[in-house]
Amino acid sequence: MPRCPDLEAATLVAVSHDSVDAMVHAYAEQAVLLAREFHAQLDFSENSLMEVETVLAQLAREMPTDKPSAEDVSEICKVWGSYLGEVVRRRFGGEWSIETYPGKEFATLTLNVNGNRLFPSIKVHRRLTEGESENVWSFYRMVKEKLEAHSPRRH
Repeated sequence: MPRCPDLEAATLVAVSHDSVDAMVHAYAEQAVLLAREFHAQLDFSENSLMEVETVLAQLAREMPTDKPSAEDVSEICKVWGSYLGEVVRRRFGGEWSIETYPGKEFATLTLNVNGNRLFPSIKVHRRLTEGESENVWSFYRMVKEKLEAHSPRRH
C-alpha cells in the first residue's frame, strides 16, 4: 500500500511562478503524477474526482500513522485542491486568486466561478481531517448542480 508520497517534488512546484494560474496548473499536474503512486489515472474529467476521493481516503487513513508535518499537509491540500479546482474550472470556467478565507486570518487558493467562491484546498483539508462526510466527489456533484442551475451551459 503506498504511503503518503514524498512531497519534495510538490514543494518544488511552489518555488516560483509568474501567476496564480501557473502555480495552480503546476500543482494540478503534480496531482496527476502523484495519483499514479496510488494506481489512479487522472485526466481532469468529472469522473476522475472519484479517483481523487479514493486517494484522499487512503491518505486520511494513513495520516495518523505517517504523522505528516503541517507543511506537508498544506502541500497535500494545495496539490489535490488545485486538481479539484481545475476540474471545476475546466468545466465551468472561473478565475484563480489567493484570498483570505472568510472569517479567518489566512490566505488560500480561491476559485471564483460566476460570483461563487470555492476553496478547494480547504475542502481537501477537511476531507483529510474530518473524514468521509467531507467526500470530494459528493462536494463536486453539489457544486456542479448549483453552477449548472445558475449559469449558461459550457461544453
